[in-house]
Amino acid sequence: MLNIQVLRSPHPFAANSYLVSAGKQHLIVDPTAPYQKEQIDGEVRYILLTHAHFDHILEVDSWVKSGAEVIILADEAGALSDPIRNCYKLYNGTDNGYFGPVRSLKDGDSLDFGDTKIKIMATPGHTIGSAIYIIDDVAFVGDTVFEGGGFGRYDLPTGNLVMLRESIRRIVSLPGDTILYPGHGGPTTVNEYKQDLIIR
Repeated sequence: MLNIQVLRSPHPFAANSYLVSAGKQHLIVDPTAPYQKEQIDGEVRYILLTHAHFDHILEVDSWVKSGAEVIILADEAGALSDPIRNCYKLYNGTDNGYFGPVRSLKDGDSLDFGDTKIKIMATPGHTIGSAIYIIDDVAFVGDTVFEGGGFGRYDLPTGNLVMLRESIRRIVSLPGDTILYPGHGGPTTVNEYKQDLIIR
């Protein structure tokens, strides 16, 4: 059974950061809170990045020190070190990013986690390489969709409204009781999201 915690970030504009545990195996989704060894009983296996925008990668370097693998969709990997695509330049006026090793995956790939699998679904639109991570009956959806029928902006580098529409269709095709954990705001379910859906 999964345990999901939302970690508090010390950074302004930080996205939600989720610490997910399956027994003594752990992963972090979009790390914006610093790694603290005392939080972890066991091994941190993965750092799952839904996309490379600065507000989702603020503490990647901190979590890499735990020995975890950085996971990102292949189409997004280059944005981690590109201050234009990761929006550090736009929002902070800096050339920051993440410059370390990553494991690039593609749509339909999966990862072992505890006694289950993490499924990777490509959801381009907010960025070209946005992805969601599905574990059993939960999905970490980054900035592709938000509670209340909302969705991510598509006017930043590599954003695309046509792609975003198709990605939303893929998400709402998941089982209705799937819990969606977004990059900002609170969780919702596929059924609730479909009822509130703003974009068709």
